[in-house]
Amino acid sequence: MSENEGQTTPQDTPRVDVSEPQADALGDSESAETVDPRDILIAGLKEELKRTSDDLLRQLAEAQNIQRRLKQQMDQDRKYAVEGLIRNLIPVLDNFDRSIAAAEQGASPEAVIDGIRAMHKSLQRALEPVGLIRITAVGLPFDPERHEALATVETSDVPPETVTDEIEPGYILADRVVRPARVRVSRAPGEG
Repeated sequence: MSENEGQTTPQDTPRVDVSEPQADALGDSESAETVDPRDILIAGLKEELKRTSDDLLRQLAEAQNIQRRLKQQMDQDRKYAVEGLIRNLIPVLDNFDRSIAAAEQGASPEAVIDGIRAMHKSLQRALEPVGLIRITAVGLPFDPERHEALATVETSDVPPETVTDEIEPGYILADRVVRPARVRVSRAPGEG
């Protein structure tokens, strides 16, 4: 046996003979030629690539559908986010209607004032669940984060930089100042 016997070279790639039944399966019964195994491998890889591509396209379509549904849900949530607050405010509107009707029918000023006080309380109760809190100001040191000084008052009754009275109340929603309390602040006599 010679040295090269039993070894194959690139030119000696194995060829598979296709018999008549296989040739018919390939659609060419006349030419019963040999098929290169690499062609079979390439055909298999192409089929696998097609399946993988189809799977990826399906997954991409599903991801886009999920994204679209999430956006629709977020839009709905945003649209109806204040529904609870609105439900709490409707009775306040009802109280306004009753107070206006009572005033138009000649109710006493005291009764109208009592109605207004009741509306004020019901409005505060309606806003508490959403976290709206009135800022306490009078008698406290001036805090530029929570108070807006509109005027100063010269006095020796309280220390300088103390809120003496409130012109308009301020409010905090959760931990954010929605509107600072508009106040008058004390200053020492002779300052300013």
